Amino acid sequence: MPDWEKHYADIAVGDQTVASVLTENEHLLEWQGLALDYACGLAANGRWLAARGYEVIAWDMSRNAVEKLNQYSREKNIRLTAEVRDLENNPPTDEKFDVIVVSFFLHRQTLLNLYQALKPGGLLFYQTFLGEQKNGRGPSNSDFRLTQGELLRVYSDMENLFYREDEDQALFVGKK
Repeated sequence: MPDWEKHYADIAVGDQTVASVLTENEHLLEWQGLALDYACGLAANGRWLAARGYEVIAWDMSRNAVEKLNQYSREKNIRLTAEVRDLENNPPTDEKFDVIVVSFFLHRQTLLNLYQALKPGGLLFYQTFLGEQKNGRGPSNSDFRLTQGELLRVYSDMENLFYREDEDQALFVGKK
């Protein structure tokens, strides 16, 4: 398991890129409401959503990442609040989010919590690693990689707005 505190100590806010599942499907967004950047890291997705009118809550287990994000948000006056949160043991539960975005994080036991945390009509943008590790990209442990069609099965109650499997990742957008 990576040492996320050390990892984020050496990275500046702004050094991460926005998930392509968001940028390729930006036409689906309403540009207002409450968004959750789940397992946010340095919240490239959350900052992108905040710049487009969303109020953003960003959760991550790394205190370094959260502190950097909150300082950045204050300095840039953006509507993003980061919180340290153990996502495996304290997932979202209330129907309060208009948008949830997850990129390159997988904890199967809490996948349905993401669905439950969406308001009716809310959108889930999900992008993460798929299949076996190739070229050292992403985790080697299959517990942290999707199987083919897994997101479609897990979120079968959602309206499928977009789905694609590439060589080593899956991209999904669903509407509750």
